[in-house]
Amino acid sequence: MTDPRVNLRNPIVATVLAYLIPGAGHFYQRRFFKAAIYFVCVLGVFFWGCSLGEAKAVHLRWDEDARHGQTRQRTLGYLAQVGVGTPALAALVQHQRYEAQLNRQAGSEREPNELLESIDTGFSGRLMHTTLGHGHVTGRLIGELRVGEYGFSQQFEGSLTGTLESGESVELKILGTQSSGELDLGPRICGLDNVTLSDPHGESVAPEYSADQRRFFCRVVEATEPFSDAGMIEGTIPRSFVNHFQVPLSDEALQHLNGTLGKRYELALVYTWIAGLLNLLAVWDAAAGPAYGYGDEEEENDETGESPSAAAESPPGESSPATANA
Repeated sequence: MTDPRVNLRNPIVATVLAYLIPGAGHFYQRRFFKAAIYFVCVLGVFFWGCSLGEAKAVHLRWDEDARHGQTRQRTLGYLAQVGVGTPALAALVQHQRYEAQLNRQAGSEREPNELLESIDTGFSGRLMHTTLGHGHVTGRLIGELRVGEYGFSQQFEGSLTGTLESGESVELKILGTQSSGELDLGPRICGLDNVTLSDPHGESVAPEYSADQRRFFCRVVEATEPFSDAGMIEGTIPRSFVNHFQVPLSDEALQHLNGTLGKRYELALVYTWIAGLLNLLAVWDAAAGPAYGYGDEEEENDETGESPSAAAESPPGESSPATANA
């Protein structure tokens, strides 16, 4: 039962606002102190948890399929995180985008030479070339990722215009197919990606992960047809913020986070869960008002039904109505 002294205005509007932005529903009801408390406390706890998890604690994976040998899990903890409202809702959209990407790449109904992605971006990495030698190269990578000629695998064709360590300008023809091992391109939408460069001497190297970078490995060919092998490039190209923020993490990425962050990642999850659950209480308060009143309500006497203050005010010698009827 709501307290008549609280003007809830339109409870439905207040409830929606309180969910979308912690404290917004109370601000709408002109309960400014509570609005400030919920806004600061709920979002403070949530973003502190996000910072502990390096912005990777909030994401949704809700599949039972096994792809590429990885058993995909269900992130039940997101059911608590989503209670915080707008700051966690992006994970719902990113889950759909990520799944659509996987389904398109693995689909069996793709047409040969179907365009999967156009790329026009910066590149940083190394060049191993038969005549230009080995060394660092930076430049502009332009090309197209398409379905292979027979409707499977992926093929990239494009060019890299850049500068070598020596300052020499180069323009390279890039052509590679995934099925033949001549192409390795990180996914466009990915929460955390392995971008480790191979060691030219064949020695093992420590794995390196990045959210805002994509691994790019492709064969370099001679510019004249028929194309002949001239070397390879290996490095990274940038991934936009909208393509890695709250995107589902693979099992490999989760193992990396737990290995590098340790207990910090578990704390990050707990803080974001707590924030979501706290905001659900705030939403209820905006919808129904204070649960326990203001603390100044009069208590009824268990035997007579009168409040203690009413009994104390009865004149001496006069019995209360309840006593007279007894």
